[in-house]
Amino acid sequence: MEPYNHKGYNFKLSAESPKVLDEEETKYSIKTESIVCCDFDFNDFQDSLIDSMSESCESHFIQKVPVMSCAPTKLKGENYSMALWSAAQSNNANLCRSILEKFSSSDQSADVNYKGTDENTALHLASTSGYLKVCENLIDYGEGTHINARNSKMEIPLHLSCANGHLKISQLLVRSGADINAIDINGNTPLHRASINSHGHIIAWLLTRGPNLAIKNIDNKTPEEVSSNAVGQYYHKYLKRTITLPGPSISPSLKKEARKFRIQDFSNKHEAGKISCHDFVGICELGHGSFGDVYLVSKQNTGKLYAMKVLRKDRIMEGNLIKYALTERNVLTYIRHPFIVSLNFAFQTSSKLFLILDYCAGGDLSTHLMRDKKFPEIRAKMYVCEIVLALEELHRNDIIYRDLKPDNIVLDKDGHALLTDFGLSKEGILDNYAARSFCGSLAYLAPEMIERNGHGKAVDWYLLGVVFYEMVVGIPPYFSMNKDELINNIQCGKMKIPGYLSIEARELIKDLTERDPSKRLGAMRDAEEVKQHVFFKGVDWDSVLRKELKPPIPKIFEVPNTRIPSEKLYGDVSNIDERINNWTFVAE
Repeated sequence: MEPYNHKGYNFKLSAESPKVLDEEETKYSIKTESIVCCDFDFNDFQDSLIDSMSESCESHFIQKVPVMSCAPTKLKGENYSMALWSAAQSNNANLCRSILEKFSSSDQSADVNYKGTDENTALHLASTSGYLKVCENLIDYGEGTHINARNSKMEIPLHLSCANGHLKISQLLVRSGADINAIDINGNTPLHRASINSHGHIIAWLLTRGPNLAIKNIDNKTPEEVSSNAVGQYYHKYLKRTITLPGPSISPSLKKEARKFRIQDFSNKHEAGKISCHDFVGICELGHGSFGDVYLVSKQNTGKLYAMKVLRKDRIMEGNLIKYALTERNVLTYIRHPFIVSLNFAFQTSSKLFLILDYCAGGDLSTHLMRDKKFPEIRAKMYVCEIVLALEELHRNDIIYRDLKPDNIVLDKDGHALLTDFGLSKEGILDNYAARSFCGSLAYLAPEMIERNGHGKAVDWYLLGVVFYEMVVGIPPYFSMNKDELINNIQCGKMKIPGYLSIEARELIKDLTERDPSKRLGAMRDAEEVKQHVFFKGVDWDSVLRKELKPPIPKIFEVPNTRIPSEKLYGDVSNIDERINNWTFVAE
């Protein structure tokens, strides 16, 4: 990817997601003994679906995924699909993966959408029984896995996971494109099914996803009307706009914003008519990536500038990456913070998905570092303070960011730092060992991510230390152009901290980049612990939140007087055949 000299946004859709209230390992989370401190051989790894890009042309690293050694028993060609179905039924996740990996590109390939008894697919079976790992493998490794496949009762897998109280699977299915308002043979939506079976935790979560509460089943009852008194409280709280969710408390400001979005999503058909490609004029390209581009656009009726992130459906569908696109869309629909880029609209055409984001005219931090080489400590401190508050907000809502690097930090017109690009963020991280995955550019991997021992919120504090180091030194710590050496350095190398930094700055870097996540600064009390570090002595955090710090004003990119042809920007704008469910969003 050629670096663009002014990029307020970096386009990247990475094959790591994340997002569930309590999610376990996914495709990129297989523990492997081959990754050790001084014996890391990239020749033993196959390419993953995605390149993780850094804006510097020297730092384009390809993520690798270990090859599974498990192989299925040799079967006749016509039996592979049945074997996959049976493996899912018996909760044999590794066998499911092996069948899908080894028999997916021949005439004897296994059909992940094969229907057995009662026209159930393997995903129906796993969703019913609560086999999370099987579901993940079917979605991640299946060729065109049909998330909304119907069985003989017109049920999609989401109906079954909700009816049986499997929250993590329900979340996985929704972020992978499941239709939250699908109707079964009895007219029941997934919310109806959760309500009938009194699964309060499912109801509480589904209500945050903007379901249509007005749908009535064949008994002429809405989801609320079929619920028992025990779970009716969730509807009452939702309708009073004070819904509470399981897990850690949610800030009043987030509740207020979330209510706003839920009300708008509730009538998404009405809203969808209000926003479309016809409302925006393309001005120029800001960035380019493997799955789409980012453009500067203006809104027709107001002239306001936005950054339009465009995702090509064919490319993300080919890579089975729709859930990672939904990740960014979903996170940004309910997070509103001064130092996190806001999502304003989302819509789609037949061939593309669109995210309309705040335009940050100051460009990304990577561009500024390439120009200035490094920042004075006081300037870096201002950026770090603002990033700490952004991470605090994400962690407060059980989201880890996981992709903190200069490319993903953008500056607004006043020079304030905002986080962008949430394709790697992960919801539902309640401790420091919950998520098991391998993501991000190699220079920005924490030791626990390489070792695949599981990582949680503490990984963001490590990456904050890496970014702070790069701001004041000019390169990431442990950096090497040799991949094996870089990995070895992150795990075993000695960090060289320049003596020109203040003692407090050096201590902050050491405390944030502690290799043991349980001993790392922020591991115990999260952002509160970080904010109390001696480096931040005297910082008025309320003042920081009010954007009262005065970082350097960036040079603002002059908007050209050009237009991008609408056919190039939007593609086919006729009837949408391949609609991605729950994509449309309006925040205004």
